[in-house]
Amino acid sequence: MTEAQKYALFATLAQIPRTGWVERNVPHPESVAEHIYGCWLLGYFLLPETATDASYDKQTVLQMLLLHDLPEAVTGDIPRPVKKQDPVYYDELERRAAQDSLLSGNCTASARALWEEWVQQASYNALVAKDIDDLQAVFTCRGLQKRYPGLLADEDVALWMQSLQNLKTETGRQTAERMLKEYLL
Repeated sequence: MTEAQKYALFATLAQIPRTGWVERNVPHPESVAEHIYGCWLLGYFLLPETATDASYDKQTVLQMLLLHDLPEAVTGDIPRPVKKQDPVYYDELERRAAQDSLLSGNCTASARALWEEWVQQASYNALVAKDIDDLQAVFTCRGLQKRYPGLLADEDVALWMQSLQNLKTETGRQTAERMLKEYLL
C-alpha cells in the first residue's frame, strides 16, 4: 500500500460513525476521526508536561492517540462490549488490519512500535493514552447528554461515568479530576 493509498484509507475514518452512538440513535454521531482528534486535543490541552512516573512522555502519548484507532478504517468501529466477547479474535483482526494498512510499506519503525505499545498496554504511556481514550468517550457522552436531554438511557450514562473509576494511571485520574473541576464532565 502506498502512502497516498494509506492517506485515502485513513481519510475514510471521517465517514465511519462511532457504533456506540449509532446504537443509541444519536443524531449526527461522532466519527472515528472526530474521536481520534478529540483524544489528541484532550491530551494536548489537559495532560501535564511531566508526571510522577519517570517514563511518562506527553509527546509519546499524543502520538499514540493519533495512531490508536487507525485500523478501524479497515475493521470499522467495533464496540468494546463486542470486543470483550472474543478478545483474542478481535485483537488479531485489528492487528491484521494494522499490518495491512498502518504498519505496511514505508511506515516508520517508531509508528509500528507506538501502535504495538498501545495494543499491549504494557507501558505507562500506553496506559495514559488508554485513560485519555476513555475520558474522551465520557466527555462526548456528557456533551450528548446536555445537547439531547433524555436521549441516552440513565444506565448508559452510568456505564460511561463508571469508566472514571477504572482509570489506570495517576495521570489519567488527575486529568479526570481537572475535567470534573472545570465542568467538562
